[in-house]
Amino acid sequence: MNKKNIVIIGGNGLMGKLFSRLFSQENHTINTIGKDDWQNASTILAKADWVIISVPIHITSEIIVKVAKQINQNCVLSDFTSIKSSPLLVMLREHIGPVIGLHPMFGPTINSTHNQVIIACDGRYPEKTAWVTDLLLKLGFTVKHLDATKHDQAMSFIQGIEHFLTFSLGTFLHHKNQHPESLMELASPIYMAKLLLMGRIFDQDAALYADIIMADNSRIELIREFSQWLNHWIDQLEQHNKENFIKEFKEASKWMDKFTSYSQEVSDGFLDIQLIESISIKD
Repeated sequence: MNKKNIVIIGGNGLMGKLFSRLFSQENHTINTIGKDDWQNASTILAKADWVIISVPIHITSEIIVKVAKQINQNCVLSDFTSIKSSPLLVMLREHIGPVIGLHPMFGPTINSTHNQVIIACDGRYPEKTAWVTDLLLKLGFTVKHLDATKHDQAMSFIQGIEHFLTFSLGTFLHHKNQHPESLMELASPIYMAKLLLMGRIFDQDAALYADIIMADNSRIELIREFSQWLNHWIDQLEQHNKENFIKEFKEASKWMDKFTSYSQEVSDGFLDIQLIESISIKD
């Protein structure tokens, strides 16, 4: 692959720094533009082969409009946000050249690119964006192509509800003054893993997760629908309706089909009991 000129908007953030380092390892020219660097942006953007928008979700569209006016028609324009439909439409509207929406499904603290997924949503001229996905593959990432609408529907569950559940559990433990360290002492390996994953989330940037959970109204509406589902089952629990609970459980299990046995097998494999039992919380 020929040496490329890659510009990362928001390159001073943790994700921007991660990709700057990775692209530099492949000897590409990397320029970063932060919120205080726009005085030199026009010259940098005019020479770009690929511009990545890696900024908070709520200002992504604004930055796309600003950037699109300053890049050449052959430059690949992409974004790193966790929603794809809206930014993709803005990029297609503002830029006449090649467009691809990207979503790294990991945080900036990864130690390896192996098995790390980046979702790619085609926008325009996929033949001209192929070198972008080829570079990501060369770096060791797994690139999965997905329709933007299907991506956003899936993310409403994966990032909307799942992260909201984690937020709710962690803040409720705080509200009840039930520190996770005390639970760790009594936890089975599988529950210990869940506590560690919760703690991992709360070690990240709060504003980032606020942006992810509140990314769009459809995501919030799904969370509201989920809360109504929870309230329905709270009513069933208060009525001690064990029969309905068992019925719903079995129906969901049947619907999941082979996924349940697959999950059992895989989780048994990565739950190294000896490793987990050796974990101690440092003061």
